Amino acid sequence: MYSRLISALFYMFFTCVILNPQVNGITLYFYLLIPFLDPEFARFLSGTARRWAGPLLIAVVASALTSPSAAVRVLSIAICIGYLMYTAERRISYLHPWMVINILFAIVQFAMYYIDRDFAMQLGPTNLAKLIWGNYATSTYTNFFEVFYFARVSGFSREAGFFSSLLVTSFIVYLLSDSPNKKIIAIYLIGLFISFSKSSMTLFLFAALYPARARLRSVHPLMTMVAYFAVTAAISVYLASNDFFDSETFGHRLAGYAFLFDARLGDIVSGITAHDIITHYKYLPYIRLIQGEMEDAGVPFAGLAATVAEMGIFSALILFGVIAFTASDGFVMLIFLLISATVSVTTVTSFIPLAYVICYWPRFSAYSAHRVELSRQFEPLPRYGKT
Repeated sequence: MYSRLISALFYMFFTCVILNPQVNGITLYFYLLIPFLDPEFARFLSGTARRWAGPLLIAVVASALTSPSAAVRVLSIAICIGYLMYTAERRISYLHPWMVINILFAIVQFAMYYIDRDFAMQLGPTNLAKLIWGNYATSTYTNFFEVFYFARVSGFSREAGFFSSLLVTSFIVYLLSDSPNKKIIAIYLIGLFISFSKSSMTLFLFAALYPARARLRSVHPLMTMVAYFAVTAAISVYLASNDFFDSETFGHRLAGYAFLFDARLGDIVSGITAHDIITHYKYLPYIRLIQGEMEDAGVPFAGLAATVAEMGIFSALILFGVIAFTASDGFVMLIFLLISATVSVTTVTSFIPLAYVICYWPRFSAYSAHRVELSRQFEPLPRYGKT
């Protein structure tokens, strides 16, 4: 029962990001600390350490060489991945119940947008976060804009785009589970409809790729990552030559790949901050185009290029190698890359740890089944187990 309570608490803060405070511009994610309240989680980590300790150490050290903050984020993501897998193995995961709660609240926001728009704004993330934390409220944006004539809402996420990304990733996790329930699927689809954003397209790409999953799984994850990077870079260079058609959306998501060809070699090797990019590369039209987004986010670009720009090419390549060689197969690797395309692979926000779970799940599922089977084989008989 105690482990279930801790799990419910973790998933509340994990899915309802506005419940986490912000101090000096840094969001304090409670869900990074809550797992350690459960002693069974520590046992899970110690029992599986041989599988993850080496790759994690390499990733953290490589990140720390050029970006200590990236190293902290990598470690934070690892904690989330570990706890997500721990709760899945013990069947005490409350991800989908909390996502249903988020969607139900989003339905209220959506309905109120048409009944009383001012009240809908009061139910938005900015007002709720300030109501809970005051001056320590996390960064939010009540962007209840109409897309295709319908409002989009955010639930308990910081803004509608992040809510959509969380919904898409959680929904894919649910679809890959053993026995999806049609009612839960319907609720997810409603949530995706009322939070529709550009990140929702990932679900359509997943649906398109799913029939070819057998072929994609035969491709090594590293080859999938290289092919994805090459294709995305080619598209980025073409769009950059046309100033991304003055689209901040395309610019934010893809400009980083073009920047790798325009930047000085020293900046690519050692890494560069968003502030320095704006200072030294403002002559590039696409940097001027996305300057506002870079200033607000405080990070350069998105996707794999964001990691290269922040950490430098060598540290980034080591991190990419760790991800690729620990991923289960080419199919889940591609899904992971598509989900993380709007942020970076070192973002701690909920849907990125979930994307890693998707990336590792087939391999972990087989390993977990073996662990559980072994534990049952060596389990003492009930009469000898009592004290």
